[in-house]
Amino acid sequence: MRSYRLIFLFSILVFACKVSKPVNKVYNEDLSVYRLELPKVIDVVPSPKTFKESVELYGHITKEIDSISHLMVAQNKKLKLRDGFVIQVYSNTNRDEALDIHNYCQDVFPELLINLTYNQPDYRIKIGAFHEKLNATRFLNDIKKIFPKSIVIAEKIPIIGPDE
Repeated sequence: MRSYRLIFLFSILVFACKVSKPVNKVYNEDLSVYRLELPKVIDVVPSPKTFKESVELYGHITKEIDSISHLMVAQNKKLKLRDGFVIQVYSNTNRDEALDIHNYCQDVFPELLINLTYNQPDYRIKIGAFHEKLNATRFLNDIKKIFPKSIVIAEKIPIIGPDE
C-alpha cells in the first residue's frame, strides 16, 4: 500500500513539473481614436478690480462671536455628562457576589465613585470617573492586584463643577 502511494506521489511530481515557455507576443493597440480633443486653454491673468467708491464697514464681528461663544458656554453648563473612563472590576450574573464585591469596594475605596449596575443578565461594578485614559490606566495597575480581570472602559462620566 505504501509503495502505491509513493508511486502515485512520484508520478504527480513528474507530470506536474512542466517547463514553462516565455511569452514573446507584444500587445499593441491604437487608442488615439478614443481620446477626447479638448480646446486649448489660454491663461489670462485678470487685472485687479478697482472700486471708485470706498466701502464703509459697519458692525463688529467680535460682538457676534462673543454672543455665539456665550451661547455655547450656556449650552455646555447644561450638560451633566462628558466622555471619560471607568474601571470595570466585576461583570457576572451572580447578584450576591456582585453585592459583596460592591460593599468591599466601598470599604477599600471610599473616596471613589462606585457604581453597581444591572443590565440583564449581568451585574457590573465600575469604579472611578477619569477624564483621561492615562489616569485610569495608572489606577488600573493598582486595582489589578485585587481584581485581576479589571479593564478600562470608555463611558459617559458626570461633570463635577466648581460649585459642587
